[in-house]
Amino acid sequence: MTNTVRDYMISEVETLTPDDSLETAVMLERRFKIRHIPIIENGELVGMVTDHDLKRALPSMVTGVDQQTFERVVQTTTLRQIMTRSPTTISPAASLRDAVQILCERKFGALPVVEQGKLVGIITGVDMLRAFLTFLDKA
Repeated sequence: MTNTVRDYMISEVETLTPDDSLETAVMLERRFKIRHIPIIENGELVGMVTDHDLKRALPSMVTGVDQQTFERVVQTTTLRQIMTRSPTTISPAASLRDAVQILCERKFGALPVVEQGKLVGIITGVDMLRAFLTFLDKA
């Protein structure tokens, strides 16, 4: 076994664009039960939005924001306003060890996997645990 990022990454990745709304991202996150959304513009990865970014951007009903204001904010806030620009990426040919090291050192939950400038997948902390289980099963 080669133990590369390609061996454990998820190839079917849900993406959005910088002009998509906060509401669209929240709906996508809930529908697919995902926590990391790569942001693509003109075929290139330009950003990442995480569940933490979404929670931070959502107005709080607890602080007295009325329903109308809440809906206006989630519909008019674009991902361009909240995304992390030029996110750290990794190659599918990179070692799994390199991916784990980046996730640990930077305290990231996921890394977009990019090959020749194009998004080809994503690798998450959960994928790393899946790899670890495989190693433990062989021990």
